[in-house]
Parts: sequence; C-alpha cells; structure tokens
Amino acid sequence: MCVDYTDLNKHYPKDPFGLPRIDQVVDSTTGCALLSFLDCYSDYHQISLATEDQEKTAFITPFGAYWYTSMPFGLKNAGATYQRAIQACLADHWGERVEAYVDDVVIKTKNEEDFIDDLRKVFDSLRKFRWKLNPTKCVFGVPAGQLLGFVVSNRGIEANPEKIKAILCMHPPRSQKDA
Repeated sequence: MCVDYTDLNKHYPKDPFGLPRIDQVVDSTTGCALLSFLDCYSDYHQISLATEDQEKTAFITPFGAYWYTSMPFGLKNAGATYQRAIQACLADHWGERVEAYVDDVVIKTKNEEDFIDDLRKVFDSLRKFRWKLNPTKCVFGVPAGQLLGFVVSNRGIEANPEKIKAILCMHPPRSQKDA
C-alpha cells in the first residue's frame, strides 16, 4: 500500500526537532567494554496517532475507506516525531548508557560488571513505553559491532570490510580510458 501524503504535508509546518549527529553517536561508543545493538520493530508504526488525526490519513481502496491508527511512512514530520519518542523513552539513560538514531539503539556498557544492570535499566524504560524490538536484529554484549554503517568498538571507529571491499578488489587502470 502506498499513500501519497503530498497535500497533507504541504499544510503542516516542519518540525524542527533534529536527528542526532551520526558522528557523535558513533564516537560515543569509544571506550565501552561491551555494546548491545537493538533494532526497534516496525519503526514508525509503534507510535499511535492522536484519534483526531487518524482521519487525516484516510485512503480509499476497492474494499472501502481506511485510515491509520499508528504513524505511517511518508508523513512530513514522521522522523522527528519518532526520534522525539525514542529519546523520551530513553531520557533517563540518554548519553550515559544509551544512544539512538531513529530505530537503531546502542547500549554502551563501560564496565563488564555493569552489563546486566545497564540492560535491565534500558529494557525497563522500553517496557514502560511499550516499545517493541526486532529480536532477529538485536545483538547483546559484544565488544564490537555495526552501528549506522560503521564498525565500532572500544578502540573507536574501524573500517567496515563490507564497505571497502570494492576498493580493495579494484584493479589498477590499464589504459587512459579506464582511469
């Protein structure tokens, strides 16, 4: 199902709530003994729409008229709304033990003995807000992993072998036309 919200988006002001800077999220993992990578399930669809706004998302099919009860993709302020919601959920731990960039969440454990406590605190917040995770995409207690396209570890940012594979396998030009 693809719904065009162009007309609706024209009538709403842009939400100025910004996304975190990727470099700061990635850099914040430096020096952590263990990292846990969480992926929020169904992204925007976890955020309920206000009852009075649901009708504004209506669309017609051969089987009748329908509207969303949760936030659909394509709305102008969906990204800002989602980021605000995840930050509100994790506010008690933001920056200290957790960071999030839209649906990608990383729990940063400085000392291995704090690992279970860090997980418990973050999961308590997620449970309180009824946030769902995709278990097939979650990884817990690893010294390094992928975050926002980067390989992060306690040593900092490392080159992602998948991203540089084409460069490593590149053959030198054989003629001026190849260059």
